Amino acid sequence: MNMNWPNMTEDVKYKDYTNKFLQTDSNPVTMKATKSPAIESSDQTKAAKHEPLVYRVEEIAQLLAISPRAAYNLCNTTKDFRVLRIIDGAAQYYMSSIGHIMGVHIETDMRRDAFDHLLRLDHTYYNNTKVGTIMGRITNDLFDVTEFAHHCPEEFFIAGIKIVSSFVILCRASIPLTLAVFACVPLMGVVSVYLNGRLRARFRQQRVQIGELNSTIEDSLLGQGVVKAFSAEDQEREKFAKGNQDFEQIKTLGYYAMGAFNTSTRLFDGLMYLVVILAGGLSLVYGKITPGDMVAYMLYVTTLIATIRRIVEFAEQFQRGMTGIERFAEIIDTPVTFQDAPDAVPLQPGPGEIRRDPV
Repeated sequence: MNMNWPNMTEDVKYKDYTNKFLQTDSNPVTMKATKSPAIESSDQTKAAKHEPLVYRVEEIAQLLAISPRAAYNLCNTTKDFRVLRIIDGAAQYYMSSIGHIMGVHIETDMRRDAFDHLLRLDHTYYNNTKVGTIMGRITNDLFDVTEFAHHCPEEFFIAGIKIVSSFVILCRASIPLTLAVFACVPLMGVVSVYLNGRLRARFRQQRVQIGELNSTIEDSLLGQGVVKAFSAEDQEREKFAKGNQDFEQIKTLGYYAMGAFNTSTRLFDGLMYLVVILAGGLSLVYGKITPGDMVAYMLYVTTLIATIRRIVEFAEQFQRGMTGIERFAEIIDTPVTFQDAPDAVPLQPGPGEIRRDPV
């Protein structure tokens, strides 16, 4: 029986032996080699894998149906964006790590200087000052200095750049409208300074009261033997409760001051938007500005308000840092009663005997 199957011993006439048996016709004279769908899809996959990932500008223009010039600008913009993102990431890492480390070094140096100055003070200072208050000054009061020393310069620097650049750009469109918008800034500054003063006073009271509370706790714990001997636990509880309630009241008043400060800032935000809408609308009606300028004003005012809100959010941290620095300065400014004479020389070791010369 002849099934027209090629002899397995004949010479292979094809480069690919597999393709010899993937034919629609077994006659070697009339057959046409075709590929099965599986082989065809496999070849397409291989072709897709070898397809280049880098395209020329002309190919990008054809794929996106845009002009070659637009494709060239798109490529440059993409490259610039990658470079800017790398720079932004490096700057963010430097600001988050090195900036905070700098603040830690400043806090450590301040605590070292405060302790060195305390060692030079006489007994009169320690008789008039509670140890718990002193400990609060060189520990808790300096905790916020790290964030203050790091964020305060950069926040005010960035805010200043944004405000000045917004003013210059908006003046190029319409000077009267820009002056009307920025007229709210000095008034906002006056109100903010006043409310910030109240907020700082409240934070300072909190620092003082937490020092008193630490002193009360220290006295109670160190004298537990005497307290238990005379069964004076109730008196100690009353003393602690009074200091704790005073601290609660002072902290509550501080948050009232903070609420007033944040509310005033919100009101000025709305006032600036209202000025832009009214003055900008009138300028647009009388042809002083174009609709594009009006949109630009709204965008830049939004940026300006976002900058002011950022400063407001930093206000609490700023006041905590300032009160900590002020209380640190009080320690450093405490005069030293006994000081060496300008011509004093180091004490040299003697012969090791007691002499009276003279008495």
